[in-house]
Amino acid sequence: MVSKVSKMESIKIFVEDVEGTINEIEIPLGISLNLMEVLKSEGYNIEGVCGGMALCGTCTAEVLNNNEVSLREADNSEMAMLDNLHCKTDNCRLTCQLQVNEKMHLLKIKVSEKIFA
Repeated sequence: MVSKVSKMESIKIFVEDVEGTINEIEIPLGISLNLMEVLKSEGYNIEGVCGGMALCGTCTAEVLNNNEVSLREADNSEMAMLDNLHCKTDNCRLTCQLQVNEKMHLLKIKVSEKIFA
């Protein structure tokens, strides 16, 4: 008897925008994009001035369910940029540093200036 292991072909993330509206985005796996690029392509007002180099902080989002997903830890350059920003919580991340993968399935984020103190 051969067991079938279903392979995930896409992931879903939930994005809370400036108005508090939560939208679901389905992202196919296997794309070579980071979360910032996906959000920009979906029409969110993400600047990404530095082009994904973790230098400007204009792609910051708050992860609302950090304990439910398995995102990679922020590296030193991301942490240095986040330390300069004034996020209200310890759950802010630079979306340019989050490569799309199956571990972010059901990720919930907030993209709003309201995440800053």
